[in-house]
Amino acid sequence: MKLTKDFVSSGESPRGPLLLPGLVFLAGGVICLISISQTMLELFGDGSVVTALFHLILVGTPGVILMYTGYRMPRSDISPQYYPRLIAWIVGGTGVMFGFIVLRDFHPGVTVEWTVGTQSIALLIGSIGGLSIGIQESKATTRTEELKERTHELKDREQHLERQNERLEEFANIVSHDLRNPLNVASGRLELAKDDCDSKHLSHVEDAHKRMEALISDLLTLAQQGQDPSDWSIIQLANLVENCWTNVQTEDATVNIETDSTIRTEETRLKQLFENLFRNSVEHGSSDVTITVGDLENGFYIEDDGPGIPPDERGAVFETGHTTSEQGTGLGLSIVKQVAESHKWEIQVTEGTYGGARFEVTNVEFTSG
Repeated sequence: MKLTKDFVSSGESPRGPLLLPGLVFLAGGVICLISISQTMLELFGDGSVVTALFHLILVGTPGVILMYTGYRMPRSDISPQYYPRLIAWIVGGTGVMFGFIVLRDFHPGVTVEWTVGTQSIALLIGSIGGLSIGIQESKATTRTEELKERTHELKDREQHLERQNERLEEFANIVSHDLRNPLNVASGRLELAKDDCDSKHLSHVEDAHKRMEALISDLLTLAQQGQDPSDWSIIQLANLVENCWTNVQTEDATVNIETDSTIRTEETRLKQLFENLFRNSVEHGSSDVTITVGDLENGFYIEDDGPGIPPDERGAVFETGHTTSEQGTGLGLSIVKQVAESHKWEIQVTEGTYGGARFEVTNVEFTSG
């Protein structure tokens, strides 16, 4: 049987509380024996069958209930630490009923006959009523303790997230300053070297610098995604898409904007989502790929007419570092997913209308403008 942490941590012996279910079972058995004996006396004496059944039911019912309670207590979700209070409620409820009878007996003009029936009714009502109250109190106390523990866990989790955000901010500072500064120096030296000599190797160095810059930008974006959106605004989706398209090197690609939606979002992060999806289509499609942005019933989609994403690879496209392009950093679609999740949106990838990749963003909050 599982012991609660209260007994284990306090060093108290749980033996006493664990003996209580057996005592309750034994008490119920004694009451059942009394019930049976009273019934037999009525049947073999001068009593009637109705009176015998009356004794059997009224006295036997509390006994059976107490026996079942004693049997179920160790097998229920009630902690052993609450056993004494549960028994106290049973005894207290029975005592209240007998006390009520005594008070009635002392009342002027009222005579109470202390028959087996009277005592049986008091025992039945008092024990069942006390048991019911005790069980409900134990469950309520257990729920309260669970809520306290859950609240404590949430506070610990909140503190952990705060420390994590602090580390992310430190990481962002390192990325934006300590890495970009030497990269800028290297890029400047590269320009001087190109003036001094003409070598095919310098173009490869320049490509490496561009890739490093892209990695730094994506890493910085990922670090900033650790915080929930705070600067919410109402955005016309079509206007934002046009702005994002001008910020991306799209070669000969074209965009079709088929949306008139207005949504509530953090504009900076939503731009990151669209710009990364546009780059993804251009990098993985042909030079003249066509990208379409349109509305869904509860969101929007971005699709292209490129080669698409095989079904067995769609589950991995949002993983950090996953890329099939030499120019890709493997972080773009991870950023897209984090932007969606920070807005409490859902995103999935499927096949587009013309066989290309289609990204569907749902659970979006539309506005009237």
